[in-house]
Amino acid sequence: MAQQEASESDAATSPSEQAIVVTGTRRTDRTVLESSAPVDVFSADDFKAQPAPQLQTILQTLVPSFNQQRNLLGDASAFIRPPTLRGLPSDQILVLLNGKRVHRSALVQLQGGALNAGAQGADLSQISSAAVGRVEVLRDGAAAQYGSDAIAGVINIGLRRDTGYEVTARYGQSYAGDGEDTQLTAFYGAELGENGGFFNTTFEFIDQNVFDRSVERPAIAPLAALGITPDRPTGNRLGGPENRAYRATINTEIPAGDTIFYAFANYGYQRQGNDFNYRSPRTVTHLPIPGRPGTNSTGRAVPINYLTQIGFDAQGRPQWDLNGATFDIFNDSRFPDQANGFIPFFEQTNEDIGIVGGFKGDMSGVNYDFSLMYGVNQVRYFMSDTINASLGPNTPTEFYMGKFVQREFNFNGDFNTEAEIGLAEPLFIAWGVEVRREAFEVGLGDTPSWQIGPYASQRLFQCTLNAAPVPCSTPGASAPTFVRTQVALPGSNGFQGFGPASVIEGGRNNYSGYIDLDATLIEGLDVGVAARYDYFDDFGDTFNGKLSVRYEITDAIALRGTASTGFRAPTPGQQFTQNLTTGFPFGSTVPLGTLVARPDSEIGQFYLAESLTPEKSVSFSGGVVIQPGGGFNVTIDYYNIEVTDRIGLSGQINPNIVNANGQTDAQFLLAQGVAEAAELGAVRYFTNAFDTRTQGFDVIISHEADTGIGRFNTNLAVNYNTTEVTDRKVINGTLASGRVLSNFQPVDDVRVGNIEESVPRWRAVLSTSWREDIFDATARVSYFGSFTSFFDPITSGIGPTPTAGGINTLADAQALYPVPFAKKFDAQASFDIEVGLTFFEKYRIAVGAQNLFDTLAERETRNIFAGTGGAANGSIYNDNSPIGWMGGFWYARVTASF
Repeated sequence: MAQQEASESDAATSPSEQAIVVTGTRRTDRTVLESSAPVDVFSADDFKAQPAPQLQTILQTLVPSFNQQRNLLGDASAFIRPPTLRGLPSDQILVLLNGKRVHRSALVQLQGGALNAGAQGADLSQISSAAVGRVEVLRDGAAAQYGSDAIAGVINIGLRRDTGYEVTARYGQSYAGDGEDTQLTAFYGAELGENGGFFNTTFEFIDQNVFDRSVERPAIAPLAALGITPDRPTGNRLGGPENRAYRATINTEIPAGDTIFYAFANYGYQRQGNDFNYRSPRTVTHLPIPGRPGTNSTGRAVPINYLTQIGFDAQGRPQWDLNGATFDIFNDSRFPDQANGFIPFFEQTNEDIGIVGGFKGDMSGVNYDFSLMYGVNQVRYFMSDTINASLGPNTPTEFYMGKFVQREFNFNGDFNTEAEIGLAEPLFIAWGVEVRREAFEVGLGDTPSWQIGPYASQRLFQCTLNAAPVPCSTPGASAPTFVRTQVALPGSNGFQGFGPASVIEGGRNNYSGYIDLDATLIEGLDVGVAARYDYFDDFGDTFNGKLSVRYEITDAIALRGTASTGFRAPTPGQQFTQNLTTGFPFGSTVPLGTLVARPDSEIGQFYLAESLTPEKSVSFSGGVVIQPGGGFNVTIDYYNIEVTDRIGLSGQINPNIVNANGQTDAQFLLAQGVAEAAELGAVRYFTNAFDTRTQGFDVIISHEADTGIGRFNTNLAVNYNTTEVTDRKVINGTLASGRVLSNFQPVDDVRVGNIEESVPRWRAVLSTSWREDIFDATARVSYFGSFTSFFDPITSGIGPTPTAGGINTLADAQALYPVPFAKKFDAQASFDIEVGLTFFEKYRIAVGAQNLFDTLAERETRNIFAGTGGAANGSIYNDNSPIGWMGGFWYARVTASF
């Protein structure tokens, strides 16, 4: 709710130490170095020399404590990549556009990695980087000033305010020759009236192709020996998805006397696609993971359907003839594309609209700002080249799986004034109110995408004649004898559509009021106090406060610090999301369903889930600002953030453990009519599960110099960050199936390890830009410290049987493959460079390279198959690697400005 009265363009053209900040303070006379909290300010010039078109990827290169990972097979998380700031998840980062809150993405990050599992934050990629005039990153807790979500910090994006024409075209591709990337942008701006009014608009088009860094899956070679050739040589592609995006932005201000009317809006639409895991048409054997004899085979992906029904048992369940007619999707002329197996192709459309309108001015010495915001994000899912195995021969091969929709409405009234009360400077007083409506919807998919077909669960019977199996219709055949139950996963294979059990719509209202005081008690000593009250109609109320202090010891040295409390209410998406995906839980070598259950659902209640409550935080920061002269500026800031009752996805619960009564949870649930239990491999749900302490420090050193060979701007930014899980929830109880859930920790050891270690503790960016006459250049080195990744190893095949790998007992196996399985990955560095030439003052051409020396991520060594050098899905790198999988990338850019 910050007022943004400072001129974006004026601030951007000032020296960095004089840039006025509007984030973290409601005053309009504070510079970066005068702020009581650390704020990074980046101008449009910082964005022009970037190799990537996406805004949050650009921020990753500029802000050391801002990170994101690839999430290759993370369903929609591969498309909407959740960032982290200071080691905290995306929904603890508040995003503002021109000082106004940006609505959330509709995606709840079910596959977003350990730090973001279950998070629902704003989608920064929907804002065109070409429309940005300035970005401020507040690295401090600010819930008392801005409300829910501002625990890790605040990112305030200021849209361009300039006028004129500008057209840019950019093309690049990886050194390997794939990942072609095209960006076209157009900007137009005009003055309105003679009092500073303006109107501008930006259009952007992005077309990115897939890059692939996979190796053969272990099943590919033995399948090729049988004459079976998948569509992809390695089975499926792993790297980056294909993406086509269209974005538009409008920004305008119209002065009318003492009042300024303003409006801005952004629209984004993108369609992205990604391969899912290859589905094998045969069971084949191959070389195992060394020392793991149970990993020497890959099973057939979907079962044969048995079509001949021979009656019903005493409970009314259908009986199927094991020797009757059958349907094999891999050997049927109606589905010729499936003969070599299939690779489900997952697509997402992401449509985003944000509109803000308001007016601001001065009345009797009181500044006012009234605004209305409406934002909506809709994510729709599609799948092709896949099947619903439970429908047998009636399955389609293309599906619409449903949608997520997030809608938000905000009203803000903000006021500020100054009062002379005898202090060194007038007391600054700001206050305001906010009304928010936030709603979330899960939309129904096409019926076949979630339908439980007649072949979902088949009780197979066999008849014999003269001791030989025969169809039960054979004259003289014996009475049917039960053999086994066969299960075929219902719904679209790879990502089940949203059925009636998932469809829901709900929301909440939030009413807030705040006051913010800023005083210069004596010359050089500034003190700020902020307080905020929030009422949620589903969670009750909360009160939060913030104290900030800055003391200028000398003109060259100042101390600063803050202390604050914060909160984050559970999002409607976290409360209402439920879906089923397929993967390889608990070491399965065939895809099984992983269900994210709503806490109030049948399966959630079965596993003792409880209603969600808000997260709470306490933050402290302290630092020093040093201005020694000679063009140097130095800031050093320490931070400590404690968050309790953090919301996230629970660890996986195995529903296929056999109880003392000989029954699994999945079998019990199926018998109770819970259809989602069919072919279920793991269960998760949202819960308030753990507490954390995050602490670290930032060091920023900047230097500006005019020399005989040009002007240099150099910045070194270093971040050290560590997170500790200080407490975990424990669940004890007896399930309805009779299974005792003893000391179950929703956040398991694997996730604790990844929360604490999967992001490098050390990150640094050293960059320098140079300009002389018509020439310019930018060079950057990004350093990523070591990190450690944890996961559960494949455990099938471990037992007392001696193996060639020397594993003779279960204890031997556990010593070689501990749970959780940890691996440390070494530190790495990446170099970027861009060289530009401006001619006729209007045209600029530039060439550059990202990851100039083609540094690749360190290879994974765990769960690697001897015959391929890769994992079961063909991956060879760790998904947490901050340097990425692409390697070197070159590009060229042409810009014309008038």
